[in-house]
Amino acid sequence: MARRLAAINAYEFPSSVRSRFNLQHQSLSAEEIGIVESGTRQWYRLVARHPKAKLAMPSAVVDDMWHEHVLHTRDYAAFCDIAFVRFLHHTPESAMTAEGAADNQTAGLATTYRLAQQDEAGRLPLLFRVDADLGITGGRRYLADCGGRGQCHDMPGTICLQHIAGPGRGFRGRWMPSSEYGRYPGDGGGGAHGCGGGCGGS
Repeated sequence: MARRLAAINAYEFPSSVRSRFNLQHQSLSAEEIGIVESGTRQWYRLVARHPKAKLAMPSAVVDDMWHEHVLHTRDYAAFCDIAFVRFLHHTPESAMTAEGAADNQTAGLATTYRLAQQDEAGRLPLLFRVDADLGITGGRRYLADCGGRGQCHDMPGTICLQHIAGPGRGFRGRWMPSSEYGRYPGDGGGGAHGCGGGCGGS
């Protein structure tokens, strides 16, 4: 495991992956793309450490980087052999059953948050704050805790991670359309995007 984690931490994404990713996110600087790569490495570490866990992708922009990586099949397959000893599939929410997608958005996201906290100390790990930190249009927005006791406060466009875990609990807010997206004070997050928060690995 130590060898696999070291390989993930040292991994340099191919320049072609960075170039294609930059076409999607032209407003990001080279330094900001480096932050996205760090978030992607955090995702890969979670998968490597917890191969049987049902994880959900919390970040739209990291999901885009992962998707570009997958498209470079030769590089990606070689990386997977070293990091996971298996091929890590990218499964969009649209390919899941309705029940599977709902579970992914609640239990899967809660599991990912808990394991990401073990990877990085602090209220919100990079995977859960990168979209807001970089101002990603259509990104996802999270709060570690909305402050509600027993009931989640309704915060448009924001997922309260304190209130997604447990039977019958799910996202209580309203997804914010991209046209309404803006930077808000708080811990991070964003609106709806592709399968950010919905993709999983298997």
